[in-house]
Amino acid sequence: MDGVTGFGSGERSDGGFISGERSDGGFTEALWRGTLLCDGAMGTLAQATGARADGAGSELVLLAPELVSALHRRYTDAGAQVIQTHTYGAGRLRLAPHGLTRQVREINLTAARLARAVADDAGRRVFVAGSISPATSPRVPGPADPVAVRAAVREQAAALTEGGADLLILETFAHAEELADALSAAREATDLPIVAQATFVFEDGEPVTTHGESPEEVAAVVGALGPVAIGSNCTLGPQGLLTVVRRMAAAVPPGVAVTAQPNAGLPHVVSDRSVRFASDAAHFGRYAARYVAAGARLVGGCCGTTPAHVAAAATALAEGPVPDEPVVPPRRVLHLAPGPTPDTTAPGRAGEPGRGAFGRWLEARHRRPLVVAELTGPEGLDAHVARGRAALAAGPEVLWAGRERSRRPRTTAAAVAAGLQEAVDADVALTVTSWNASRMALQADLLGLDALGVHTIVCETGNPPVHADRPVRDGVWEVDAVGLVGLAAGLTGGVDADGLRLPAAPFRVGVRVTPGSDDLDREMARVREKVEAGAEFLVTRPVFELDRVRRVLAGLAAVGVRVPVLLTVAPLSGFAEAEHLGHEVPDVVVPDGVLARMRAAGDDPGPGLELAADLVAEAVGEGLVAGIVVRRPGPAEALAEAVTRLGETARAARSPAARGRA
Repeated sequence: MDGVTGFGSGERSDGGFISGERSDGGFTEALWRGTLLCDGAMGTLAQATGARADGAGSELVLLAPELVSALHRRYTDAGAQVIQTHTYGAGRLRLAPHGLTRQVREINLTAARLARAVADDAGRRVFVAGSISPATSPRVPGPADPVAVRAAVREQAAALTEGGADLLILETFAHAEELADALSAAREATDLPIVAQATFVFEDGEPVTTHGESPEEVAAVVGALGPVAIGSNCTLGPQGLLTVVRRMAAAVPPGVAVTAQPNAGLPHVVSDRSVRFASDAAHFGRYAARYVAAGARLVGGCCGTTPAHVAAAATALAEGPVPDEPVVPPRRVLHLAPGPTPDTTAPGRAGEPGRGAFGRWLEARHRRPLVVAELTGPEGLDAHVARGRAALAAGPEVLWAGRERSRRPRTTAAAVAAGLQEAVDADVALTVTSWNASRMALQADLLGLDALGVHTIVCETGNPPVHADRPVRDGVWEVDAVGLVGLAAGLTGGVDADGLRLPAAPFRVGVRVTPGSDDLDREMARVREKVEAGAEFLVTRPVFELDRVRRVLAGLAAVGVRVPVLLTVAPLSGFAEAEHLGHEVPDVVVPDGVLARMRAAGDDPGPGLELAADLVAEAVGEGLVAGIVVRRPGPAEALAEAVTRLGETARAARSPAARGRA
């Protein structure tokens, strides 16, 4: 793909942003004259209005056509040059469970006509893209009949074409062959230009489809069929999708453009089981410009994006060219001399390693700061054990098996904790989540942990991993974190979920506290419920400033909640991570000063560790927290460096006043 040399208004031959004045040319011509801006998420916008369809979301085009038209109009008013029909999931096989098979044509025809009317009324050239999803949902088990799949795509493509679409967008496909089959089936029903979009996740640092295919493999398989454009939408936020754009732009065949439609950020399930996305329109706009610099010709948004995001993208694209690659200093290489290995077999005192260290710390009259090393990553058990031993050499009292965040089968956190418990003579903590498990299954898991000797647990409600085309709230939440704490506390007291007596399981139960929450009053109320249910200590989410920590702890103290608090500290690896956390991850606050310092650092991890040390010194010195959890993914020596540096800082910072409050 040719790079972009400029932006502005008017017709461009250099790939610049076109303002959208009328032209007699079609979509393909406009795409190659300059960048086109697509709309954002229709579903997100519809949900924000409170509109609901009993069955499929696309049924809104029949139930509330005025609303759908108004949503399209909000996107065109924001600057969108391409609007997508509200027909995602409107194929025969997806509508069948909702009893809507007789209305497939009506839904798609109506949706296209609604979008067409808004486009024609915009006063400038706006293209209508007929949205077609995979023919079946990934939530439906078993293979689909390929004949029925192709027929469903043809039926939808024909209706959208009849309704006035200028092009088709095949979106959110998780398998290259499935996308290629849909493309070939759509071509049997229409001669409209077709945009083909796959969705990617990051596994082990690489973008792949859920079938494990790289952007280059998708570009080769689908590109051989000659769509007008190939790209990606959904699942990834603005930053993550940039890698996919770069790699696709280098791999697509000549004459095939590249598209980019990221989510607004990461989703988060809130109290009513609804989904909230991290949302930063200016950040989204900056990345839209970077997509164009990397070779994309059509940019827009997917889940969580709104007209504000599209307006920010329009502004950013019109402002001028941006460099694709930031100028950053070389990454600092860690060279650590091995330190002495602590004697973890000797009986420990409060705040010292060895079995029972966590319990001794909780029960100590005068606590010295506890240091916990969190082990994360996709490796197998042997790698985790090696990482745990390396971490112990840096002097923490406790190891923590963090919960797995992968979408693929991995060694579970419980298995890692049990393996560590057997391999090293140290306390091992474990995160236990309640999502996707019934109450009785959770109780069985807790009894299993008791049998394996793992007794320090942190209870969370939890969110499922992000999947494209799969609602984040899918799963079982028979109990939340409060209920899970109650289960563990009951077992500690020798009573099971049904009130029957059994041998006591000596769990030490902690819970999360989120100082970055956008509703601190509710967060404090939830923490109070958890403590009343039996939680003995709190662990913060990773924090990068202390003002909100002070507010939360002061509010909890005011209502009588006084339990030890562990501060989770995650040294930033560089500006990319700081930007991602600050703009795309819900409930994380990264101050402007930290972002500025990390921007200057580029991808040097040194300043991130220095900022973390300053945070620990302040938090422990003030007596805000009674210990720290150190999280640092990557090589074992990087975790060891952070544990050594931050552990020493915590122990040195403990003030006389803090000692008096311990």
